[in-house]
Amino acid sequence: MVTRKLYRDANLNLDRLARKAGIPARQISAAINRAMDKNVSQYVNDYRIGEACRLLSVTEKSVTEVMFDVGFQTKSNFNREFRRVTDMTPLAWRQRKAEGGGSSAIDKL
Repeated sequence: MVTRKLYRDANLNLDRLARKAGIPARQISAAINRAMDKNVSQYVNDYRIGEACRLLSVTEKSVTEVMFDVGFQTKSNFNREFRRVTDMTPLAWRQRKAEGGGSSAIDKL
């Protein structure tokens, strides 16, 4: 997921992930559910949001550019997932980081 940045594929779903990994979809789904206690969509979106946080911190790209760069297709889904993972909006995240805000769990993604 990290090395090949598979999460950036806006059309990534369980079947595509299984094909790219060469592992049956049921096995990937079960492994992620068991090990991470989340579904495949949440797992992929966690990587996307981690990358979005990094880009918001180190670039001047707009939130929309970042959204597309990390694999989201709609602003509503991006904002919902961003808030699920970070408990704040993308703009609030950027502002906090610009003001020297501390690290959080998302920084470890």
